[in-house]
Amino acid sequence: MTEASTAVDPPSLRRLAQLDERWIRSDEVSKTSSNGPRKMGYQPGLDGLRALSVIAVMLYHAGFTWMPGGFFGVEVFFVVSGYLITALLIDEREQQQRVSLEKFWLRRARRLLPALATMLVTISVWAALFGTKAQQSTLKRDLPWSIFYAGNWGQILGKTPYFSPVDPSLVRHLWSLAVEEQWYLVWPLIFVVAMTVGAGTLKSRGITFIGLSFAIMITTSALYGHVSTNALYLSTFTRASGLLLGAGCAFIWRPWRLGNASQERGRMLDPIGGAALAMLGCIMCAAVLTESYVYRWTLALVSILSMVVIAAVVYPASNGLRAILGWRPLVQIGRRSYGLYLWHWPIFVIGHVYHSGSWKRFVVAMVVTAGVTELCFRYVETPVRKGFIGSWLKAQRSAMGEDRVRRVRRSASALFAATAIVVALLIFFVSVDHYDPAIGGANVQFAPSSIAAATGASTGAATDGSTLSPAGASASADAGAGAGAGAAAPAVVGLPRRIVVVGDSQAHSLAANLPDGIASTFTITDGGIDGCGIYDSGSVVTHRAGFVRSFTDCVGWQDKWAASAKAAKAQVALVVIGAWDVFTMKMPDQTLVFTSPEADTYWLAQLQKGIDVLKATGAQVALLEVACFRPKDVPGAGVPALPERAQDWRTQHVNVLLQKAAAADPTHVSFVKGPTQWCQDKKISVDPKYRWDGVHVYKPGANLIYEAITPAVLALPVSP
Repeated sequence: MTEASTAVDPPSLRRLAQLDERWIRSDEVSKTSSNGPRKMGYQPGLDGLRALSVIAVMLYHAGFTWMPGGFFGVEVFFVVSGYLITALLIDEREQQQRVSLEKFWLRRARRLLPALATMLVTISVWAALFGTKAQQSTLKRDLPWSIFYAGNWGQILGKTPYFSPVDPSLVRHLWSLAVEEQWYLVWPLIFVVAMTVGAGTLKSRGITFIGLSFAIMITTSALYGHVSTNALYLSTFTRASGLLLGAGCAFIWRPWRLGNASQERGRMLDPIGGAALAMLGCIMCAAVLTESYVYRWTLALVSILSMVVIAAVVYPASNGLRAILGWRPLVQIGRRSYGLYLWHWPIFVIGHVYHSGSWKRFVVAMVVTAGVTELCFRYVETPVRKGFIGSWLKAQRSAMGEDRVRRVRRSASALFAATAIVVALLIFFVSVDHYDPAIGGANVQFAPSSIAAATGASTGAATDGSTLSPAGASASADAGAGAGAGAAAPAVVGLPRRIVVVGDSQAHSLAANLPDGIASTFTITDGGIDGCGIYDSGSVVTHRAGFVRSFTDCVGWQDKWAASAKAAKAQVALVVIGAWDVFTMKMPDQTLVFTSPEADTYWLAQLQKGIDVLKATGAQVALLEVACFRPKDVPGAGVPALPERAQDWRTQHVNVLLQKAAAADPTHVSFVKGPTQWCQDKKISVDPKYRWDGVHVYKPGANLIYEAITPAVLALPVSP
């Protein structure tokens, strides 16, 4: 008689098992094998933990300020997945002396692919029929990555990073599922090799993997500040720490094998696991994603705390925590956690729930999410997981006579309809053009009269680093076009002049909205980095409630400036910043109050980094005057109207600093004044035809700037 067959479960555990049998399918309940050791079986507490995790994630995505760290729910998922999958692999190997990789991957495919395919098709149909141009364009870009479970790498390598302050993609959340699926593909192979090579015990192997997990945690902490947070947060390698921790512990902690679980140990594990769960809740209610401590130590702490909770909840005699996390509503939510995670995000984005902080929107969106998830769970996920496809194929083959004909016809009709939908979607998304929200406005003509003004050498850089205001700058793009229509432009040697426009999203807008006729004067290259000025750490302090912007994903901005200048063989590097430079900054070790000496010194030092790398390419550096902003909330802008941008004294202070930087090196650096209309003409400054959100230009606004700066830029001494 085996040890497992003589085990006597405590009364409380028997009661819990009876409840499990009511709530969960009888074939999923933990059972004892007569041919080997007790298997792990179904652990309802793990589904309860999943439920709490997905709820935290959804509250975080809804933008509730009291749940700023709900994103840690994803890390809890990783640890649970690492532990659960490895424990099942060990059980299978002990029972059958081998692991069937084919069956493992088939089970994972049945569990994950049907719901993902359903969601992607549904969202694609919605986007094709009702989505905005931006949503259609981003979905076209993201769908291939999502289909092949590589969404995390698509965001790392793509032009729109996870932390970019723009409207999110409908499938941006699939990065975490991509990490898990990559784990499911690779880990079984590593497991088989680890169990085959060498003669170590399960414990020694577990210690090895736990050590590797901690090594990744330490490496991630050390890389912070040297690698973009986009890569640290999304990379399979950095996020494997939680998965490996769970996997390593599965080699060591398998308490269901105990013939008689210790009641004393259970009473000890209950408060320990409860305390760890409470600490996870506190972290989720306090941590902020953009802070450095998230990467330096908090992610690692969350992984460890998650493992402590798991260790307690799978212990047979840990009756208190098992009962709490095995509560029926939590278990049912946990069993649907995959679907809830899949569906809630696109519904949140479509319903404008994302980071809204609105309870009304959240409740409505959750009702829709719960309904769609349940339909998918009952009619897609569960049937496929139970082998519906195999049973259906078998029925088709065994059908005879007229019944076979009817089945073939129905099958052909269903296949034709599905194929038609997929083909139609493919044709539609292939035809979708890349959409850039920064580009817009009516076509305007660049005024040749701007070149005429450049023939006078007096328009060049002044000795104090500034330039003379260009005479005759048009009050509007249309007026400027009219003024130059009949003017013959004197020849200027060396045209077109090669200019790279570097800086934040304003630079991108200026480079992307070129007026007609400018190509004969300037060859413009876009070197703008959306969301990044000259900071590579810290976050803005703003009076706009709920808005957070960290610059940790802007690491290496100066290298990108230099690369753009070299690629363009730029004669002039036009630096366009200011949108992110008018704020008090909360740095990792201090708060830099705007206009304080400390803040000015830090800002000038950061700007100098950019100036130095641009000078090294041989380009003349032109610092464009920061415009007076008139920000307003515009659908699709991504960034709301931040009140600090509307305060002209702030932009004036930044311009003083820019002039100071230019005066420090007048041979290579100039301060170039822009149009006066942004500050003086109330009509133009707020006209969306010129600046669609009061910050970023459209074509008429870009033309206004180019006409204003042309004399000064052409007067700069440049190399051929």
